[in-house]
Amino acid sequence: MNFRDLQKRLIDVARERIRSGVFTERGLAHLSEISQPHLHNALKNVRTLSPDMADRLLGALGLDIPELLWQETGDRFRGFRAVPMLMSRIGSGFDPSFTAYGGYLPFPAALVSGLVNPVVVRLAADLVLPKPFAPNDLVLLDQNPDLRRRPRGKGAWVVNEFGSYRVRYVRMGGTQLYFANELTLANPANWTAVPLDGHSVLDIVKARIVHVSREMDSAPPGPSDPPG
Repeated sequence: MNFRDLQKRLIDVARERIRSGVFTERGLAHLSEISQPHLHNALKNVRTLSPDMADRLLGALGLDIPELLWQETGDRFRGFRAVPMLMSRIGSGFDPSFTAYGGYLPFPAALVSGLVNPVVVRLAADLVLPKPFAPNDLVLLDQNPDLRRRPRGKGAWVVNEFGSYRVRYVRMGGTQLYFANELTLANPANWTAVPLDGHSVLDIVKARIVHVSREMDSAPPGPSDPPG
């Protein structure tokens, strides 16, 4: 694929969305700050878009480059969204930045819809990692601040536990947070108490885990030949 193919896909998406009634040609021209005659001619393949115009049209359509790359002819690919993947892992010995990305992964739009600043990250080894998870899992995170301020439910969260990001169960209690891992989950008396000491909960509870993907073993354990 070259830049010309990418721009053709952009025009195809714009043309399809106008045809389906999502936009009018005039409305899309206004949103992308492209003159309607120029956009009209681009949609008719009479004129081309400058790189700056193409960027503005991409933004007006609500797409990014990875999503545009996945477009197929005649398909808006409306069922998927590109989610950035963090460069570093979550776990002991890692110090991930939630704004340093190393690529994108496609997720069903229905799964991502409603999430705030969703990101994907790979988990590192952790001796007390909650049972639903395993090292090397890819997890989808929701950074919704409203949910992070009052963590509740049975789900797992990415938290800052004494300077390292880890996956833990979380409860709030007064001016303290309580973390549970796989060893302490069944005994609340052993949950780790983390005083807020004037800090915001958002500094400690970083994200909610909403989905996990796991690579399966390439071959099942056991003998390669059938018994007998």
